[in-house]
Amino acid sequence: MGWEFAALLVGALLLSVLLGIWQQGRYARSVNAMVSEHRGDGRLLVTGRGLGKLRGTIVMLVVDDPADEVVAARVLRGSTIFATAKPASALLGPLSTLPERADDKQTGKAIEMALNQLKATRARVRDNKVSVPSRPAGSVKRKVQR
Repeated sequence: MGWEFAALLVGALLLSVLLGIWQQGRYARSVNAMVSEHRGDGRLLVTGRGLGKLRGTIVMLVVDDPADEVVAARVLRGSTIFATAKPASALLGPLSTLPERADDKQTGKAIEMALNQLKATRARVRDNKVSVPSRPAGSVKRKVQR
């Protein structure tokens, strides 16, 4: 058993990397589809994940910020790379009752993470809307030499 074991190990590693890239691509396409379907002012996309011992859950939520409610939701749940994001109509509705609508522990963790991301996103948006002060009096504008 010489080079065969090394070849088998390299082959398994390559297969693992390729399947991981394929899974990431499917996740990215799912997120991009949600963004293109629900684009608009006041709409925010947040995600969260809940890890378990055998399987995990990823929650993708589109939140209508002024109305403070979830307008679209998908859940990716499974233990293999073949898990797909499925619509989650149970998660649609007001944000205030969203954690109670989780149907299992991992989904609850994922929702909690998504709500924390929503708070951080709202804080960033609020900070970006702060007016930028104009240049102080007496400041000099640099000339660009050509």
